[in-house]
Amino acid sequence: MPPAPDTPLALLISRDLFFTSKVSGAAEALGIKLTVVGDAATAARVAGEGNCRCVFIDLADAGLDVSAYFRHADREKTPPVIAFGSHVATARLQEARDAGCTHVMPRSRFSATLPELLKQYCQT
Repeated sequence: MPPAPDTPLALLISRDLFFTSKVSGAAEALGIKLTVVGDAATAARVAGEGNCRCVFIDLADAGLDVSAYFRHADREKTPPVIAFGSHVATARLQEARDAGCTHVMPRSRFSATLPELLKQYCQT
């Protein structure tokens, strides 16, 4: 059965199938719909439609231009953006901060706090 139209939506920009399944499982356990996309322009479009409550950006994809999300997004409608990546990829983490992400964190912290992040942003 598909989720109700007013079901909170979290959006994940990632091409990592293993990690995507981890985030999907956490969202499903909380009754949150997760939409996964592979590029910033699609993410900005989806985030501007409907009930999107937060956007997660996986910085492990070197081909993803984080600032492209914000170039395509309607700043009035964009939900909080949480970027995560390798703790040793300091330049990539800083790029996400500079682009305007709400939170930027190492992947390990994201993994540890994922249920809390989903609750914070997606549960009313």
